[in-house]
Amino acid sequence: MNKRISNAIRDTGAYSSRYTSKGALLVEANLIINSLSSGLTMDQLRKRVLEGYIIRQRTRASRERVWDSLNYRLFTHHKGWIIESLKEANANGPHSPEFVSMVYLFYALRDRLTYDIVTDLIWSRWQDNQLELHREDILSLLDEASTAQPQVRRWSESSRVKLASSILAALRDFGILEGVRKKRIVRPILPLFTAEQLLHVLTSEGVYGREVIEDSAWRLFLCSEQDVADILARLSQLGKIHFERVGNTVILETPESWKEE
Repeated sequence: MNKRISNAIRDTGAYSSRYTSKGALLVEANLIINSLSSGLTMDQLRKRVLEGYIIRQRTRASRERVWDSLNYRLFTHHKGWIIESLKEANANGPHSPEFVSMVYLFYALRDRLTYDIVTDLIWSRWQDNQLELHREDILSLLDEASTAQPQVRRWSESSRVKLASSILAALRDFGILEGVRKKRIVRPILPLFTAEQLLHVLTSEGVYGREVIEDSAWRLFLCSEQDVADILARLSQLGKIHFERVGNTVILETPESWKEE
């Protein structure tokens, strides 16, 4: 069995309309992770969220939708090290590059549609220096996908529009787009902390050596292969990993514990 598919960090399934609403939820993620850091169990955390003690949505139904969204993005992979890294990033503050980039990373990894929008559509625009992005671009992507993915054909036009608008708004809040009416692609900040966690994800998926540099996940932060090599070199200088690159030869050693998680 393909290790990446069985690992359950990335969503590798068919496109879903799960991100039709709610957006980035950065404020709510901060409040929930703060409460988790205080020592609550996941069951206690869910109970307090739904009862209205943690997030500010007025109705229980709204609080439940927020919980379901963030629980799926951040917790349902059941990886303790990811949860601990989210707590560590959150300690830097809700607006810190570490926290925003970590929530963005798992927002994108946990939804195949969002992942493809960024790593295919936005990446190709960035490469061609065509920096404007419109809702119609995502609707066109969905139209093209509907041939191979029949479930997309069953979504109403209003649902597709709402989904496209919600994802664009979230990507703006995460810092890969800017602008309210007209969206423009910008390079999001990738702190070394988040780069290390992304490398940890790849290692846990069984991606090694040169394949790490080539992996499309780095495109979430609009990083070229040279950008990735530079990042790995900096992590190596800090003693986090061992990395050498000579021509096409790549030597990359990560902590053994990463491969076992």
